[in-house]
Amino acid sequence: MSTTNFEQSSSESSSESSSDTSASVKRRWWFAPLAICLGVLPLIVAEVSLRMTGGASVELDSAIDADPTSEIFSMPSLLVRNDPAGQWEVSQERYNFFRPAAFPIEKAPGTRRIFALGGSTVQGRPYAHETAFPAWLKLELAARGSESADHSRDEIVNLGGVSYASYRVEKILDEVLLHQPDVIVLYTGHNEFLEDRTYASLRAMNATQTWATKLGRRLHTVRWLQQRFASSPPKTTVQSEMPSEVDTRLDHAGGLESYQRDPQWRQAVEQQFHVTLQRMIDKVIAQDVSLVLCVPASDLVGTPPIKVTNADFDEVDQDAFETHWQVATDAMRTSDDRIAACLRCIKLDPQHAGAHFIAGRLSLDLGRTREAREYLTAARDFDVCPLRATTPIMESVRSLAAKYNVPLIQTDQILDQWNVRREPFPDGISDPEKFIDHVHPSIVGHQRIAKAIADVLVGRGTQKSEAKFSQMSQDHLTLLGEDYFIRGKQRLQGLQNWAQGRAGNLGL
Repeated sequence: MSTTNFEQSSSESSSESSSDTSASVKRRWWFAPLAICLGVLPLIVAEVSLRMTGGASVELDSAIDADPTSEIFSMPSLLVRNDPAGQWEVSQERYNFFRPAAFPIEKAPGTRRIFALGGSTVQGRPYAHETAFPAWLKLELAARGSESADHSRDEIVNLGGVSYASYRVEKILDEVLLHQPDVIVLYTGHNEFLEDRTYASLRAMNATQTWATKLGRRLHTVRWLQQRFASSPPKTTVQSEMPSEVDTRLDHAGGLESYQRDPQWRQAVEQQFHVTLQRMIDKVIAQDVSLVLCVPASDLVGTPPIKVTNADFDEVDQDAFETHWQVATDAMRTSDDRIAACLRCIKLDPQHAGAHFIAGRLSLDLGRTREAREYLTAARDFDVCPLRATTPIMESVRSLAAKYNVPLIQTDQILDQWNVRREPFPDGISDPEKFIDHVHPSIVGHQRIAKAIADVLVGRGTQKSEAKFSQMSQDHLTLLGEDYFIRGKQRLQGLQNWAQGRAGNLGL
């Protein structure tokens, strides 16, 4: 055979072999997907079966690792039964965080039982129950003659707990739902960052692990396997990850220093608030109880950030930032120069709470309301020690109220009656005089909140009912006496002394 013929024969043989291989690949391309489907099919069948039969339908927080943002803890009962007095009352052991409150064991016919739950705002700090919005709500309802054939009297119980975050308020809600409530008023969101919630397991996860964990905790199959084969002890023997009572970081030595910039931790806290609030709403609705949600409002104008830190700059940016910061904090400079310096600082460090606050205050003084609102809101949201509800927390309240069609009290809006020139026009910034510190409303602020809740429960009042409420309010304040307000001012002074200078000299 000639060389030419051999090469031609080899070429034809190679072409045929290549053609056969290509055809074989085309025929087998679906083998891999089919194998995957066959492998997953038993899991799909198991998942569908468990969902249809209700198997492994445990709560998301019933296992230690089910939710990396969950807290596992227990609290002693808040309410104790006093048979001689014929009432349920707040346990004296809880007076460190709650004020005395009581209600009858037997609910009288025609009684509308209203529980107010939340933190120190609900309690009325720095004063007490007597000037908190639940007290004014009782007077508002009485002034409007809300008694009817269905409700001969309103029974309002204030169970606000100092420093209580939503995950602790939920425990109180669980108790309250056992006592025939007709209405729950919920004002929560300011205390979410107070306790040491490190989310160590969450921080150790990368994006893929986080996604897989979230997917896994929603699969009934994973829960069933965990129930049957998990080596961890049952829930009843698990040590709590949090103490049974509030233990704020700021009450410990170095507490303020422990707060550092940590966007992932902050986002985890905000996400858990959303989940916890949604769970509370589900519980209330399941009991066919009326619910009123309040957006947690705070002072943006008179409260500087509690803690301000700089970003990790290189040497060049650090020098540039310090140069601009000196101008921004120099009270002898013009407002426009200082605002310009703040903007240069913000360009170098977009999350610098101090620069946002100065720019916001100066913009407000110049009547630039829109810019002021943006800067002041950012100053609150980027506070390294966030003692005020952040925008994501406030938006969670709004979005869940809309989702469940729950009445919503836009507290930040109803406390906004004036602009910076003291003209009766809201400017999108809650009036600073409606607060007595960073989050607690003034007595007038509490009265406005009560009025808004009463509008939801019985409709808007008339001039006659407003005049009656005014007289009842005056009588109520007179009966409290001077000592009540002296004690409140002493508590307020202590808080102001604690907060003073936390953010350093901002030149304001």
